[in-house]
Amino acid sequence: MESISNEGMCRCCASEGTFKDFLTTYHWMGEEEIYADMLRDCFAITLYTSDDFNNGGICEVCITQLRNACNFKRQVQQTEEQFKKRVQNSVLKSSVIKLEMAGVDDGEHSDTNLSDEFSVTEFEVPIKEEKVEEKPKKRQAAKPSTSRAKKAKTEDGEPSAKRTRRKTNIHENTVRKRKGIIKLISKATPSLKVVIKKKLEVDKHLDNIREILLNSNATPIRCKGGIGYACSFCTEQFPEPADLKTHTIEIHDERTKSNFMKGITLDDFIVKLDITNLKCKLCDTNLENISDFLDHLKTKHDKRTGVNSHIIPFKFDSDVLRCSICSKQFNNFKVLMEHMNIHFGNHVCEVCGAGFVNKRTLRTHGYRHKTGIFSCSTCSKIFDTKVKRREHERAVHIHMHRRNKCGYCGERFTDYTKKNEHEVKIHGAKPIILSCNACEKIFDNQRSLTVHSKNYHLMERRNK
Repeated sequence: MESISNEGMCRCCASEGTFKDFLTTYHWMGEEEIYADMLRDCFAITLYTSDDFNNGGICEVCITQLRNACNFKRQVQQTEEQFKKRVQNSVLKSSVIKLEMAGVDDGEHSDTNLSDEFSVTEFEVPIKEEKVEEKPKKRQAAKPSTSRAKKAKTEDGEPSAKRTRRKTNIHENTVRKRKGIIKLISKATPSLKVVIKKKLEVDKHLDNIREILLNSNATPIRCKGGIGYACSFCTEQFPEPADLKTHTIEIHDERTKSNFMKGITLDDFIVKLDITNLKCKLCDTNLENISDFLDHLKTKHDKRTGVNSHIIPFKFDSDVLRCSICSKQFNNFKVLMEHMNIHFGNHVCEVCGAGFVNKRTLRTHGYRHKTGIFSCSTCSKIFDTKVKRREHERAVHIHMHRRNKCGYCGERFTDYTKKNEHEVKIHGAKPIILSCNACEKIFDNQRSLTVHSKNYHLMERRNK
């Protein structure tokens, strides 16, 4: 259960007040958070704890900064991987010389003595192109005429050692040497197109939820806390979902809603949305579900809408908590949230086949399948999974068997029923009413309802 800790000092900013326990597991946007673990994973900081002194907690401002830091770290890591792939796949630009040996004579001074590797018709050699600066021409002194023998020899086609070499025009990319032709050919580098699929997918989800929040009365739910349903834009909690809806519509403006979920990666993306009495703000049309509303925005109002596979809808239009898709009844919002993974199984566990909305929930679930020998750091007990060991340490050694915490004052209780009684009597909380699905009996706690169902209705089935 998510709740507020006793008064003390925030271990991140040293402010005084009533804060959350940094060793307790909380749920935010459908994900588990242990702030001490997040500090260790992101900054390699391990917070000191003492059994004889109030260890304090962590304030909401620091929690937000910590979430942003963790998200930024994941973003940098993902970007680094994308950059490495880009470097590996890039093609260096290169220029090549393509030599074509055309019409070589078999005369006395022809290049018939070239080696075999240079006797092919054409080949390619990488070169480095440099621009040659043209120097001003100097007037050359007149040279004496050649002798008759040399002149005759030159006219017969033999090269003269003193013959002036013909200058080559570099801009034509052609060099003539003897009777061979050297062509300079620059190979065009293929364009490199990098598509960041995750970023584009996240943008689609962000645009989608923005259109929903700005054009309807649907309101997001951050979590079900110790007092009630928590607002996604501030720290307020409300026992009734209807009060949260009124608060969100009246208090938080469109600018705040437009920035909802910004900075969240696709792996962490999930929205719990209250669609009770869903209505379009543009034309006051009533819609039944999110899919109908998105189609309505697209066809009637020319709005760009898309995927909704990470939006979990809830309806609170009766006294009984039901699934908005299959109408199955539940007595606990947390159990209902776990049930919704059946309808939005975007990612499936390879071990047990269970489906989950996003990758982070799947990874958290995967820890339950990693078995081994995990011993408690305080006592001699041994567990087969890290999850069981962590639950043992928190329940026995950290909270001293007082795991149930009051959402109003932070007082801890060994029993869940005693905590509920304390909240009703001391803080005026609404009593919990749980009804049996098989008969009309009503109970004030889940334990009594479970015992009743096993002792009466399950036995009746066995007898039949």
